[in-house]
Amino acid sequence: MWYFVGVVILGICMWKIKIGKKYISLVLSIITIIICCWLIVDRLKFLDVPSNKNDTYAMWEKKEILERTDIDECEKKVLIERVEQQRERKRHYSAIAFQTQITLLVIGVIQLMQFILILSIPKKTIQSK
Repeated sequence: MWYFVGVVILGICMWKIKIGKKYISLVLSIITIIICCWLIVDRLKFLDVPSNKNDTYAMWEKKEILERTDIDECEKKVLIERVEQQRERKRHYSAIAFQTQITLLVIGVIQLMQFILILSIPKKTIQSK
C-alpha cells in the first residue's frame, strides 16, 4: 500500500519539475526492482530449507513426549498434536514464501527488461522534414 502511495507521489513530483516521462519510468522501474529484491531476501527466513532435519527434530520431540511418565495420555496427545500443528504451520509458511519469491522474481525480471527497453529508446527521435 505504502509503495503505491510513494510511487504516485514520486511520479507527481517528477512530472511537476518537468524531468520527463522516460526518467519517471526509469525511476519507477528501479524502485520496483529494489523492492522486489528486498522482499525476496526478507522472505528467506520463512523458507523451510532443511525440511528433513526439521521433521526429524519434530519426531524426536514427539518421542520424548511419549516417553514422559509425569503426564497422562490425554496431555501427551495434546502435546503431540501441538508439535504436529507447529510443523504443518511451518511447512505452510514455507510454501507461501516460496511462491511469493517466484512471483517477485518474475516481476523483477519483467521490470529489468522494461528498464533495458526504456534505456534503448533514443532521447530525441529524428523528424524528417
